[in-house]
Amino acid sequence: MSTVAMRWIDRAIGVVSTLVLARLLVPDDFGIVAMASLVVAFVDTVFDIGVNVALVQRKNPSQAYYNTAWTMRILQACCVATLLAVVAPFAADYYRDPRVTAAIWMMASSVLILACENIGIVSFQKELNFAAEARFLLFKRLVGFTVTIVLTLILRDYWGMLFGALCGRLIGTLRSYQVHPMRPRFALSEFRDIFSISVWLMVKNISQYLDRNLHVVVVGGVSKTAVTGGYTLANEVSDIPGTDLLAPINRVLFPVFVRARDDLRELTRLLVQAQSVQVAIVFPICIGFVMTAADVVPLALGAKWTFIVPFIQVLALSNIILSINSSANYVLTVIGKVRLLAVSSWTQIGVFCIGLLLFHSQLEAQLVAQIRLVAIVLTFGVSFYILLKHLPTMSVGLLLKGVARPTLGCAAMALALSATGRLALPPWPMLALKVAVGGVVYCGVVWLLWLAVGRPEGAESYVLSKIRRRKPHAAAAATGKAGGAAAD
Repeated sequence: MSTVAMRWIDRAIGVVSTLVLARLLVPDDFGIVAMASLVVAFVDTVFDIGVNVALVQRKNPSQAYYNTAWTMRILQACCVATLLAVVAPFAADYYRDPRVTAAIWMMASSVLILACENIGIVSFQKELNFAAEARFLLFKRLVGFTVTIVLTLILRDYWGMLFGALCGRLIGTLRSYQVHPMRPRFALSEFRDIFSISVWLMVKNISQYLDRNLHVVVVGGVSKTAVTGGYTLANEVSDIPGTDLLAPINRVLFPVFVRARDDLRELTRLLVQAQSVQVAIVFPICIGFVMTAADVVPLALGAKWTFIVPFIQVLALSNIILSINSSANYVLTVIGKVRLLAVSSWTQIGVFCIGLLLFHSQLEAQLVAQIRLVAIVLTFGVSFYILLKHLPTMSVGLLLKGVARPTLGCAAMALALSATGRLALPPWPMLALKVAVGGVVYCGVVWLLWLAVGRPEGAESYVLSKIRRRKPHAAAAATGKAGGAAAD
C-alpha cells in the first residue's frame, strides 16, 4: 500500500501542476501544447514496439536482452523524431495554427532524451521492487513540476511547459543511471525475439491511443485553439480516476498477474478483487465530477475555464465504463490475447468513426464527446466477452459481484447531491458540503449493502483487512513507548 501511496503522490503532483498551469496560462496556450502532444504521442505510439512489456514478461532476461531492448528503444525514438520533423508543418495546417510546428519539434527532442533512459529501471517493476521504482518516478515528477512552474512563471506562455518537460526528462534520464547500476550497450542480438513479442503490442497500442485520443484530435480539427485547449484540460481532469488513481494500481498489478498466469483460479481471484477495489474508487469520483463540475471549475481553475464544465461531465461518464475494463485488459495481455484486445479497441474506434460520419456536418466539441460516450456504451461488452471466452474460471456473476454495490451507492450519492444543490450557499461552503454529503452517503450505502449480503470478499473486505493489519502495529508501537516510559 505504501508503494501505491507513493504513486498516488506522484500523480497528485501532476494534478496540482495542471491546476497551477491552468491558473497561469490561458486556454489558447493549452491548445497549442495539446495539439502538438497529440501528434507526438501518435507517432511515438506507431513506432512503440513495447520493449518494456517484453522485458517484464521474459523470464530471467540476459544482459544481451536488456542491451537489445535499450538499443531498439533508441532506434525507435530516432525514427519518431525524424518523422515528427517532417510532419510538423502538415499538423500545423490541419490545426490551422503555425505555432504547432515549433512545439512539435521541441517535443521531438524530449522523445530522444527519454529513450536514452537506463533500461535497467524496468527491472524494478519486473522484480516487484515497486518502492525503488516509485521513488524514481516521484523524483522525476517533482523535478518536472518545479522546472515547469518556474519557467512558466518567467515566460508566461506555452513555451514554459515545453522547456519544462524537456529539462525534466533530461534530469530524469541522468538520474536513472544513478539509481540503477546497469550500463546498457548497443546491441541487436535479441531483436527477433523481442520483436516477435512486440508486434501485436504495437497494434494494440495504436488502437488504444486512438481509442483514448481520437476524439481530442477531431475536436482540434473542428474547433478553435482555445476550445481544443479547454477540451484537453477537461479530458485530463475527467481522466484523473483512470490515469492518476488506477494507473499506479495497475502498474503494480501487472507483474502480479504475470506471476499468476499459470494458475487460472488464482488469476481470476486477483482480477475480481482488483476490479472490485478499482470500481469502488472510480465510480464515486466520476459521479462526483459530474455532479460538482459547475462548482469545482470556477474555484479551482478560474472563470476563464467555465466553458469546459459540460465537457467534463460527459467525459467523466465515459471513464466510468472504461474503468471497469481496466484490470481485465491487463489480464488479457498476460494470458497472451493481445490480438483480441486490439480487436476490441478497433471495434470501439469503428463505432466512434461511424458516429462522426453520421453527424459530420454538425460536429463541435460537445457533440464529439457525446458520440464517444455512446460508442463506449455500445461496445462495452466486447472485451468482457473475450475475457469470459478465454478465462474459463471467470463468470458473469463474478464480474458483476464487484460492480453492483458501488453502482447502487453512486445512485444514492447522486440523489443526495442533487438535493444538496438546491440549497443557497456561497461557492466554497457549497462544494465542501457536497463533498461531505457525497462521501458519507456513498460509503454508508455501500457498507450497509455489503453487510446485508453477508460480507463477501470484495473492496470492503480488502479495506477492512488493511485496517485490521495496521492496528496490531499501532498497538505494539504504543506498548513499546509505554514500556520505554516506565523504564525511564
